[in-house]
Amino acid sequence: MVQKGVAFFAGAVLMVMALSAFASEGGVELPLKDGWAIRSSAEAGAKGEAVSAAGYEAAGWIPATVPSTVLAALVADGRYPDPYFGTNLKTIPGSWPFPLDICSLPMPPFSPFRKSWWYRTEFTAPADFAGKAVWLHFKGINYSANIWLNGRKIADEKEVAGPFRYFDFEVSSLMKPGHANALAVEVFPPSKYDLAFTWVDWNPAPPDRDMGVWREVYLTATGPVSLRYPAVLTDLEVPSLGGARLTVSAEALNATGLTVKGRLTGRIEGLEFGQDVELAPMESREIVFSPDRFAELNLKDPRVWWPAKLGAQELYDLTLFFTVDRVGAERRGQPDLPDQREEHSDPGRGLGAGHDAAVEPGAAGGGNQVREGDEPEHHPSGGQAGDGPVL
Repeated sequence: MVQKGVAFFAGAVLMVMALSAFASEGGVELPLKDGWAIRSSAEAGAKGEAVSAAGYEAAGWIPATVPSTVLAALVADGRYPDPYFGTNLKTIPGSWPFPLDICSLPMPPFSPFRKSWWYRTEFTAPADFAGKAVWLHFKGINYSANIWLNGRKIADEKEVAGPFRYFDFEVSSLMKPGHANALAVEVFPPSKYDLAFTWVDWNPAPPDRDMGVWREVYLTATGPVSLRYPAVLTDLEVPSLGGARLTVSAEALNATGLTVKGRLTGRIEGLEFGQDVELAPMESREIVFSPDRFAELNLKDPRVWWPAKLGAQELYDLTLFFTVDRVGAERRGQPDLPDQREEHSDPGRGLGAGHDAAVEPGAAGGGNQVREGDEPEHHPSGGQAGDGPVL
């Protein structure tokens, strides 16, 4: 009798890892890492409309790079000593004395991190962003934030909350391709009741509670349809290892105000599968390829991933791309856009209509992306000053 399931056999396993990411058409991606400045809202004395305007006079602001917490930026600028050396952490204002320096207490009233802090940057958007859907991505903000772009608020602290969440905003109407743009993020620290980073007595909390833009920020440009959250689930025959059933999925997002018709196609080495898709204006839908409907996803004698010294570590490649047949076909007077195919060969991040992903037998599929509207999800934090374990 043949048993089926994701299981181990003599150390071998077939699982699929699809890198959760946004892929951009033609690799059009703009990292927003350098050229940032920060300042406490108590000192800035300006509102979001002004701070997010290109040409804003940021005299007295503190230079920063992103990712960075507020305290990390202040330490890098020489405002405070290295908190990892000796007892320097005790000299930085904003903490209760030991043993009260834990996250279960609110920030003391004298803390310079009790109020929100501004992050702002200016950048020139590529000219080839014109005519495309432009997306602004945040991979991690602690804890909540108001986000402004070119004088307009695009999200508030009720919407952008939780350090382990990804946020993606369609900002085409606000972007100025080929010209200066300004982005401002007003970051608020976590309260004692928020699900954020935590600390204990032997791992004291940093005074800012790691508030800040602690993961990457970047822009991507795509066509009318974008693909995100690719995933592959595997069902391996054990103990024979003679076959595997694959289920491939991805979320297709229509970024336009018109109905879009096209075809989503996937390739795994020599295998190709596809299905026609119609998306309503601004519709987002998960598209699934099951092995019951697509015979190509029933693999014979798959190459499995073995632990070191027990066999080879096999790796498959998955490519997903969307070919647009028609945009706004139901609306009289709207032009058809034939055969606009988007494909992307970079297995890194980015929102786009094409996505390449590594299919790795032996690795878990999916990724730790949390979509807007989901509850926060635990995952290991990055190394900023005083980061503690996530409980």
